[in-house]
Amino acid sequence: MKDLPIELVGAVVESVSSTSDLLQLRSVNSTCRDLVTPSVFRRVHIQNSVQSAQNCRSILAFPSLAAHVREVVYDQRGHAQFGLLPPSAQDTCDELEIADLEDALTETFCSLSDFKNLQSVTLNFWPSLRSQSGSEVHEHPYWFTNRQITVLHAVHHAMKSSPIRSLSLNNIVLAPSAHYDFVSSLKDSPLHHLSMSVVGNSELGAWSGSKASNGSLASLLPVPSATLKSLVLRSPQGPYHSLATQLRSFEYPSLETLVLENIVFDHTPSTDGIEEFIVRHKATLRRLELRSCASYVPSTETPIRKWSTIWKRLDEELVSLAELVADEAHQGYVLLDSTRGFIPHPSLPMAPAELAQEDHQLYQQFSNRVNLRMASAS
Repeated sequence: MKDLPIELVGAVVESVSSTSDLLQLRSVNSTCRDLVTPSVFRRVHIQNSVQSAQNCRSILAFPSLAAHVREVVYDQRGHAQFGLLPPSAQDTCDELEIADLEDALTETFCSLSDFKNLQSVTLNFWPSLRSQSGSEVHEHPYWFTNRQITVLHAVHHAMKSSPIRSLSLNNIVLAPSAHYDFVSSLKDSPLHHLSMSVVGNSELGAWSGSKASNGSLASLLPVPSATLKSLVLRSPQGPYHSLATQLRSFEYPSLETLVLENIVFDHTPSTDGIEEFIVRHKATLRRLELRSCASYVPSTETPIRKWSTIWKRLDEELVSLAELVADEAHQGYVLLDSTRGFIPHPSLPMAPAELAQEDHQLYQQFSNRVNLRMASAS
């Protein structure tokens, strides 16, 4: 291979996607090593094990390798289905082994600032770990939540001196805000993009027995800064609602993109709520995406706050919006049931078809105005 043109060798390298194959190709000769190294070390994957955390730190022993790292991904598991297991006698976690894992993860994630060109970190949390014997062990929910806080704390420590621009958090169980003091202590967040996927009320209810145990979405939001341009808040397993949203102090003067999925809008708009958070960014917001959100109704006797009212207000306020994405047929009305979690409102004051038509008309008016604005700008 040493006699092949460098362009041809480069084409071969670009056609290989397997990390193991790239590592083998890297060992062929110095030319292959120089061509493969940037690709193979661009993305570092840390599994949920002590050995994997130590492997990541070993890269830092070689500055020529560490300089190529642009992205760190923790515990990616492809298309695995998330599910919290209730505490049971079958929980077999060894507390000493868990403590060793948390120590290894803390040291590794605190060291992320040593990857001088790191741009993106993705943290995936699953309620199980790879034991030192190689078996998959389910974690007690306490340890699962504690590990989340440990890793998040370490990453925020690293961000004090790191160029990280993008942070994605998946399967977060939000504890009370007091557990996240390290977020507010980071006064100069480098983030341009934050994506947070939280565990829904139904999952938490199966675990804790409470349907209102969610912490505030605000707990992990960076302090207001001019750097944040994109924010994603998702609850893939079902509707998410916190009784203490606490968003009043958050305003990002450069926020352009906001994505919400399965987030429940308050019955009465308040400065702490998600609706006011959207409106507060009307001067800069260019793209708004709403997926399967719902309007909260405190009881069957309480008048609903129609989506037509919400669409009308957003239409009037978001005069700079250039793109609107919404599965508006799935924006519904929910009650918080003490045993079943969020459920569709069982007795809407209008016929469902009539209410849906009214909601659709106001959404379409909003969408048309945004589309017209886009056409005029192009």
